[in-house]
Amino acid sequence: MKKYKDKFDKMSKEPVKKLISSLAVPTIITMLVSAVYNMADSYFVGKIDTTSVASIGIVFSVMTLLQAVGFFLGNGSGILISTFLGEKKKEHAEIYANIAFFTAFITGIIMAVVGFFFSEKIALLLGATQTTLESASGYLKYILLGSPFILTSFVLNNQLRYQGSAIYSMAGILSGSILNILIDPLFIFTFRLGVQGAAIATIISQFIGFIVLLLGTRKGENIRINIKKCKPELKIFADISKNGLPSLARQGIQTVATICLNFACAKYGDAVVAGMSVFNRVTFLGMAIVIGFGQGYQPVCSFNNGAKNYKRVYEGYKFTTVITTCIITVFSIIAFLFAPQLIAVFRDDAEVIEIGTKALRAQCFAMPLIGYCTSSNMLMQSLKISGKATVLALARQGIFYVPLMLTLPMWLKAAGITYVQPAADILSFILTLILVIPTAKILKQKSSTS
Repeated sequence: MKKYKDKFDKMSKEPVKKLISSLAVPTIITMLVSAVYNMADSYFVGKIDTTSVASIGIVFSVMTLLQAVGFFLGNGSGILISTFLGEKKKEHAEIYANIAFFTAFITGIIMAVVGFFFSEKIALLLGATQTTLESASGYLKYILLGSPFILTSFVLNNQLRYQGSAIYSMAGILSGSILNILIDPLFIFTFRLGVQGAAIATIISQFIGFIVLLLGTRKGENIRINIKKCKPELKIFADISKNGLPSLARQGIQTVATICLNFACAKYGDAVVAGMSVFNRVTFLGMAIVIGFGQGYQPVCSFNNGAKNYKRVYEGYKFTTVITTCIITVFSIIAFLFAPQLIAVFRDDAEVIEIGTKALRAQCFAMPLIGYCTSSNMLMQSLKISGKATVLALARQGIFYVPLMLTLPMWLKAAGITYVQPAADILSFILTLILVIPTAKILKQKSSTS
């Protein structure tokens, strides 16, 4: 095995496929375990009743909001950190890293205070019904109390990943996720706290994961978190915001989409809400692999773009597109064949299984397109083409999903809900082709001369 003298040497010289894979594997493991950890609440809460499953499905939109803010600051600073490291400007990278971290922590404190006093009102705005309001608001209150550590964990996770230290990122996320899976049944059943117990287990686990990530920043050449390096400037916030906007759009629109889904499902009963909630968690398992590989490519793209090594950027893009498409296609076939069994794992209820199976099988026809869409969006964001990257980030769950969710159920009733996501994915694929092909052509030309 070839030894590289430092991180710069490795990021600029290690074979692209091997480098992306080495960064992607820890990230994929992180995403998969996170997916399992997200599904753990559904699994254990599913042992209570259908209403409880529907409750955490409603609050899932807040989890996506927290992730949106965390990825906004984490990716926004991470892209710049990686680019600065490629340009050998570590001091600049340190300032951006610390500003993003402390901004996330302060934002988390504000969200915790708001959640503590207004959890019931927020739950109603998210689509809670009279049957789900009590459990949804209780779950929400505890989740928001953990906001400071949830947000900063997302920031540290992304910053470490963009520095080429995916192994430390993985250690932090895995420790919290595995702990959550282990203590979920303890708080839900042994302590008899029900849905609120699931939320308490989540925030305890997130705190432990945060500590591990913080320790990871002190390993090797990683950038340290130091309040003295936090030197806020309007330009720095603008730079982070510009580059983090696609992530905020991608994750934030998921919150809007989930709220629309909750309201669309509510008129058909808790079983439909629960069925679509489980469907989302199952499909996230496949998405986790694709996103994980795309995130393995991002630091390679940003770093080598900063170093003006366009050949490695283009080779990495081609490799990421092919591998993610192959992976999600295999997942789609498996999910189509075993859809009822996958849904039943989380709630053994005939109505829940029926609606979840319909949605999952319909989605399997469009899922193979997601590999190209995801890798292309990662490319545009990492190249700092923020405008197009933001449009692509909004496409799947916003530009197409929300209008379809507002119209298809009007014509097809509950069945229409199950066709919204695949229809949105097909339209997103077409839009991605239109926006990305010109950039890919320019990148290919640059790669031939670099």
